[in-house]
Amino acid sequence: MLELLLAILAVGFVAQNIMRRWKSGVSELPRALAGAEAAGIITKAQREQILAHAGQDRRVHPDAAAWLGLIAGLFVVAGASLLIATNWESIGPGTRIAAFLVLLVAIGDAAIRFSERAVGLSLLLEMLWFFLPLLGIGLYAQTFQLSGDPIRPWLVWIALTAALAWTSVRPVVAMVHTAVMVIVLFVGNFVLTDPVSVVMGSRSASAGLLAITGDLQSPAAWILTALVLGAIALQSMRLLPQSHRHHFVGVWAFWLFGVLVTSTPLQIHHTGWIVLAAVAIATSWVVVLAAFDTSLEERATSMVVWLGVLYAMTFAWHLDRPASGEVSAPGLAIVALVALGAIGGAIALPARRLSPIANWARAGKVLLVAPLVLALFFLANDVRFLWAVGIAMNGLLMLVAVALMWHGSLVHDLRHINAGVLVLIVVLVTRFLDVFGSMIQSGVGFIVAGLLLAGLSWALERMRRRLIGAQKEAVA
Repeated sequence: MLELLLAILAVGFVAQNIMRRWKSGVSELPRALAGAEAAGIITKAQREQILAHAGQDRRVHPDAAAWLGLIAGLFVVAGASLLIATNWESIGPGTRIAAFLVLLVAIGDAAIRFSERAVGLSLLLEMLWFFLPLLGIGLYAQTFQLSGDPIRPWLVWIALTAALAWTSVRPVVAMVHTAVMVIVLFVGNFVLTDPVSVVMGSRSASAGLLAITGDLQSPAAWILTALVLGAIALQSMRLLPQSHRHHFVGVWAFWLFGVLVTSTPLQIHHTGWIVLAAVAIATSWVVVLAAFDTSLEERATSMVVWLGVLYAMTFAWHLDRPASGEVSAPGLAIVALVALGAIGGAIALPARRLSPIANWARAGKVLLVAPLVLALFFLANDVRFLWAVGIAMNGLLMLVAVALMWHGSLVHDLRHINAGVLVLIVVLVTRFLDVFGSMIQSGVGFIVAGLLLAGLSWALERMRRRLIGAQKEAVA
């Protein structure tokens, strides 16, 4: 009862400080920027960028006395920790919980008070404040010998720190909080154990509230999973920096693929349908980010995954039997819907989302749809279709590489040129080793292979420099 009362008092005290800060404003700069946004002078994105820049520019510059004080404080903390560790068994449960709550309140209040006066110190205090509830949950469980759901403490921690993520003027707390939600979601859904056990290398058989695999799943787990997925998307769009706000699309894509290949009611065992699902989800990821008109930095991960899936399909000519396996009806329906959505989305995409040149935009749509069409041949019962797909995917990847280099020279984008050269090198080197690797059985063979690869590298580098030179001349 005493612990519960202290917890209520601590939460109330911190909440009061947060609300007071929230209502009054943390400084004149945020208030002035908010007024400028309301008057239409600046946009919301500009206001957030100015606040982030101000937070990065302001630093704490402690003098010698401050450093001595910091060192003294570290000695005091170390001594107190040693005393606590030595006398841990003699400290009563109420004293432990009360001391922790006092520490939590003190750090929270200090983080609020220094939120604008000392940005660097405030960020450190906020991160301590962020992780302290997790330590408190562990302390409470250890003190009272509690056990049970391994995921529940992590969900409680996420809920307790959500207010801090939303009220902090710096996005780093929201980024860490969002990353924690993603880790807990995937571990709780597919690993069936707590994150600490995963890191330590042990796997318990107990499932948590988020378990959606095996025989331990429940409707509540799916509902809670949907809420966490929605929270990740909402928090990403509202709190994360501009260049990171659409990463949640990738989280959803990986989660959907995990649902289709793990032991859930949607699981598919057919290799061909798994390949089709991978291509469809990767293509949808690229199409959605293009529809949002995101930056190249935000699209980079989706493009790497899409190219990686295509690259994996180039090894299909090694298969010696057609794809086989069972497919659940719900899983089959989801794969079909995602594939149709990817094709329809690619076709309906505004041209300028892919390229400022209309013909190249149409070519980009063809390149997005072509792998989906080729993936359908994995459903055939004849292995010769798979060999044909492997050969076709090699040609398609080289076509993508040439298109990236050519398009980069036309729109004066060096990143496209470099990406195209990298893709072409990977494909050519892989196929060279794949085809002639078994013939390299002597030192002479290795020397010849090395010389050929060196010549290939030299030729591609010359081509890259020529394209860059043409690009610079066009700009001049």
